[in-house]
Amino acid sequence: MILLILKVLHVISIIVWMGVLLYMPRLFIYQTEANSKTEPDRSVLIKQYKIMAINLWIKVGWPAAILAIIFGLGIMSPYFSSVWFWVKMGLVIALLGYHHIIHFANKNLQKDKYTKTLLDFKTMNQTGILFLLSIVTIAIFKDAINTFLIAAGIALLVIL
Repeated sequence: MILLILKVLHVISIIVWMGVLLYMPRLFIYQTEANSKTEPDRSVLIKQYKIMAINLWIKVGWPAAILAIIFGLGIMSPYFSSVWFWVKMGLVIALLGYHHIIHFANKNLQKDKYTKTLLDFKTMNQTGILFLLSIVTIAIFKDAINTFLIAAGIALLVIL
């Protein structure tokens, strides 16, 4: 029963965290576009986007990420022997790297440092979707993926 509760809490945390990871680059896009507007629109919009970004990131993004990790650690032990699990863990580690990329982009924008272009932020936005699709697909099709990866590994060993 505890495992099921941890799974529920993990999934809810992931949904919230992914929502933040998908929305933050959109706020960055809006702020970058607002930077090219004329006053007073420019300063009003940028101020609002900064407030939205920092509140979303600090009050929702970081707590959801931390809770997702904690609850994920609580449910991972039954899967240690599965190949799909380690592929998923690789993607989760990459997702944590992506989380930090967003963190530092937010810090720069909060200081009015526009080091990334509009295209960079649009690419960042699409990257979050790729993480979401990849991790969810692996988690749902774990048995089929596990079988495929084991078979591919054996085939590789035979060929070599």
